[in-house]
Amino acid sequence: MGFLTEKIVDWKIEDAYAKLKEVLLKKGCKIVTDETSMSISAVQGSLWGITPRTAKKQVIYHLLPHNSGTRITASSLLASDWKNLTIVGSVLAVFVATMCGWIAIDLETFAATQKPSSWTWIATVDGYANLQVAQMLANLCRGLAVFLAVVIVLEVVIALYAHFRINAFAEETLSLLS
Repeated sequence: MGFLTEKIVDWKIEDAYAKLKEVLLKKGCKIVTDETSMSISAVQGSLWGITPRTAKKQVIYHLLPHNSGTRITASSLLASDWKNLTIVGSVLAVFVATMCGWIAIDLETFAATQKPSSWTWIATVDGYANLQVAQMLANLCRGLAVFLAVVIVLEVVIALYAHFRINAFAEETLSLLS
């Protein structure tokens, strides 16, 4: 499970449960499981979310009696489809960046040596390998490889940030219970 956050409120458990459920529904959460007065599990966020508050996640709230009030704990976990999309997208970006890097190096070598190589065929114009086209495509592929490398680094940063701050939404909902 994810990181744990909690809040103690001065309400009976039934009242705390009702107010928590109301806050979650107002925030657009989809209630997945609902054990009256004991726990609520909700899905929040989007598959395309890139912040801890907007990334798709499951948030589980447990309510326990505490003195004359209620102790509410919340734990969040990134949704598996969000994690899978992030992983598949990153792997695909690594593959495409690698291919672009290979094509760029191959075409630059062709432009320098004028010896046909694996990717010379994509620089063919009117049946002949064109050095200018090869250099242009090499620059394009190199630029795309660099762009994808930056995207991959950003994706890793986003995934780590979302993972370590995943309870931001749970903290926000608990703060609304005042």
